Amino acid sequence: MNQFSPETLKTLIELGNSINSDYSDKGALLFRILRAAMRLVKCELYSFLTYEPGTRRIKIVASLAGGEEKKQDVELDDNCAEHEVFIKGNVLSAEDIEDDLYYAERIGERLSVRVSSFLCIPVFIEKRPVCILELVNKDRGLKFSDYDVLMLESLAAVAGNALCFCEKNILQTRQIMALKQNISFNSAGAAKFHEFIAESPAIKDLMDIVRRAAVTNSSVLLTGESGVGKELFAEQIYLNSKRSSMPFVRVNCASLSDTLMESELFGHIKGAYTSADSAQKGRFEMADGGTLFLDEVGEIPLALQPKLLRVIQDKQFERVGSSETIDVDVRIIAATNRNLAEMVEKGQFREDLFYRLNVLPIRIPPLRARKEDILPLARRFLHKYSVESGKNYTDFSESAVAALESYRWPGNVRELENAVARACIIGNPPVIQSADLRLYPGGDISASCGISEEQTDELAGVVASGAGADRSLKTAQDIFKRAYVIKILEECGWNQTKASKILEIQRTYLSRLMSELNIRENK
Repeated sequence: MNQFSPETLKTLIELGNSINSDYSDKGALLFRILRAAMRLVKCELYSFLTYEPGTRRIKIVASLAGGEEKKQDVELDDNCAEHEVFIKGNVLSAEDIEDDLYYAERIGERLSVRVSSFLCIPVFIEKRPVCILELVNKDRGLKFSDYDVLMLESLAAVAGNALCFCEKNILQTRQIMALKQNISFNSAGAAKFHEFIAESPAIKDLMDIVRRAAVTNSSVLLTGESGVGKELFAEQIYLNSKRSSMPFVRVNCASLSDTLMESELFGHIKGAYTSADSAQKGRFEMADGGTLFLDEVGEIPLALQPKLLRVIQDKQFERVGSSETIDVDVRIIAATNRNLAEMVEKGQFREDLFYRLNVLPIRIPPLRARKEDILPLARRFLHKYSVESGKNYTDFSESAVAALESYRWPGNVRELENAVARACIIGNPPVIQSADLRLYPGGDISASCGISEEQTDELAGVVASGAGADRSLKTAQDIFKRAYVIKILEECGWNQTKASKILEIQRTYLSRLMSELNIRENK
């Protein structure tokens, strides 16, 4: 394997320091990376290409030729040679495509030069190829060597880290600007932003979609069960958008009466109705230039939906009692736990409005489908309510963790927060016990499981008689739990993966449970 000379190592360190000197301007950072590549390998042309996996769009965003910097926004098609670099994450050189005249001619045609040597180096952020460093026509007609590739791959690693820090810096700057904007805007109805916690793969994958949706101006429709945190996802779309320095206004449509909703959304003039003592701006005017979040949008009455459709479509409306047309530029993020498509079929929601809102649909999975988020969220709520209750809780007991992870959470994140808040009030520090959480699946468990009251009494009697002198609830739970887990494991042939699915717990938790309850397969 090639080794770097001391001079090259010194140069790479200098270039790394230069690249990481400032994260405030992504465009300037790209050109610093291109100039660093120019110091390492002399070429005719250097370019930076980006890739959007959702749309499969590849763009040239910056280039450097003869020392001249040029910002670009040139989109390439799926058939370009560079597409393979993004898909496979491998280096691509002219030697790889020299037998394919189709690709070679297209590259030369696009660059308006005769291609004699060509090199694409993928740039990774968190193991994903997100950019390409492209070099064309090495100086004096030479081919790119393995040493060139090694140096440029090292540069790409530095570039990937720098771009990652740059994106985080830009997001944090936007969040700070948004918070400042909304602090001054607070009197108009804006609220603080929530901390966003996500550890599950399902939500991390969803956040990629959120970030791609954020950069557009299209309407977004967030759907999912009540309590899954749709408002938090709306905040993330806003904070990642180009409108993040402008107002973010929230409207809970379910909390407004039909008579007040029109005035709340569109405002009114003085004397528009009996209690209208003065003119008032509506939420659309307040959100001008920014984002309006319509929570529980399915509750908007049919009579008001045409006016909402018009402002989304034409960006125009009139205040209640006025004939003066007002123009606004507002992005709509709507949320609902109702089935709007079904409401359309029943005539309860306008079809044209549904399609206007449903441009970018995003469904938020329930908490039971992202169990990796349960404990991090619970610990965040524990810290919050420890402070509020004046009690110094440090964590959850093992049994409490097990209860949290095995419960189905029909009320999702909202129910989890309420459970932790309740536990902080009735529990005793330093740890929350499972009994403090008071998680009773399905309320009336007998009815929900299809078990009669007589059967429930019989089951309780059997468990109680087997507990000996120790008739505590924990002992009874352990006795039943051990017997029940063994029963399910036997039905599954002791296949823990199958058993964990039936029990609706994680495979790792089942293994831990078997150890705690001293469950062993009899062979």
